[in-house]
Amino acid sequence: MKQYLLSIMKGQDNSFAAQVIIYLLWPWSLLYRLGVFCQQAYYRFKGAYKASKPVISIGNITVGGSGKTPLVIWLARHLQDKGYKSIILIRGYMPKASHLSDEVDMINEQIPLIPVIAGRNRVANIREAEDIMPVDLYICDDAFQHWPLYRDLNIVVVDAVNPFGNGYLLPAGILREPLGSLKRADIFMLSKADLANDIQALRHRLKQINPKALMVVGRYKSTGVINVFDARPKPDDFLKDKRVAAFCGIGEPVSFESSLKNSGAKLIKFFTFLDHYLYRKTDIQRMVDFCRKEHIDVLITTHKDAVKLRVSKNEFSGIDLVYMPIQLEITEGADEFIQKVTSICLD
Repeated sequence: MKQYLLSIMKGQDNSFAAQVIIYLLWPWSLLYRLGVFCQQAYYRFKGAYKASKPVISIGNITVGGSGKTPLVIWLARHLQDKGYKSIILIRGYMPKASHLSDEVDMINEQIPLIPVIAGRNRVANIREAEDIMPVDLYICDDAFQHWPLYRDLNIVVVDAVNPFGNGYLLPAGILREPLGSLKRADIFMLSKADLANDIQALRHRLKQINPKALMVVGRYKSTGVINVFDARPKPDDFLKDKRVAAFCGIGEPVSFESSLKNSGAKLIKFFTFLDHYLYRKTDIQRMVDFCRKEHIDVLITTHKDAVKLRVSKNEFSGIDLVYMPIQLEITEGADEFIQKVTSICLD
C-alpha cells in the first residue's frame, strides 16, 4: 500500500483511482500548508539560532531520494582537500526497531576523518560541537526546512528525473513546501541529470522561480563492486555478462538500477523496498530463494543497504552479496560551487 501511495504522490500513477485519492487527500494538504506557514512565521518572529561558524544546508523540497547524502560526502571531501575543517550534522533516520543509522554508517565509512553528529535537534548538536571540536563550517544534511537553525547557505538538491512529483504538498504529493519556497535557495544541484528526459525545461522552471541561484548539474556513477562482509573489492570485470539479482531500500531506486544496467551485468530481478527499510529474515529468505531457484549466485545492493546487512551473513549462505558504491560527479558548475561555499567561510 505504501508503495502504491508513493507512486501516486510522485505522479507515476495517473489513473482515475489515483485522482480520487489525490482529491480525498487534498484538504489535508491544505492543512499541512497552513502548518508550514505557521511554523515559518513563528521562527521569523522568534528568530533562528545563528552558529558561531557558517552553516551550509543541503536539503530538498520533496520527500524521497533526491541525492542529498552523496552531495554531503562530495562537498565534505572537497572542503577537506582545501584545508577546511567541517562537521556533518545529519538526522540519522532509521526505523524505531533499530538503533542503527544507515546514512551515518555509510558516511563514516566513506569519509572517516570527518566528524558526523546525528540527531534531530541540530541546534543542540551545534552547541555541543562548538565546545569540543575545532571547526570552520557545519554541513547540515536535510535542513532546508529546519527553521530553528539559521543557514548561511541553502543548497537545494532537485531530482532531475522527477523533480516535484504530482505537484501537490504532503500528503497528496511529495512536496514539503510550495515551489515558491525555492526562492530561499542559493544553489540548485540538479541530480541524476543524465537520466532526465528534459533537463532544459527544469532549468527554465527553476530560473523563473529563482533567477539568482547558482545552477549545478550532477550525476551518479558506480565505483566498482565490493563484498558486503569482508569489504574486499571485486575485479573490474566481475559483473560483465554475469546473471545477477539486486535490491535496495532507497528513496528513488532509478539511479541505482541504471548503474546496474550500465555495469555489463544481466539483471534478472530487481527487488525494491521503502527508503531506510529494515530488512527482515523473511525478506532476505525471499531474495535468496529466488536466486537459488534461478541459479543466480550474485546479489547486489547499495552501500546504504549494505551497512545494515553485515550482521546477517548466515542468511546469505551460498550467495555472493556485494554492494556497488555510488559517487556523485558534478558535470557542470563544480568550481563555481566550491567557490561560493568557501566564500561563506571568508565572510
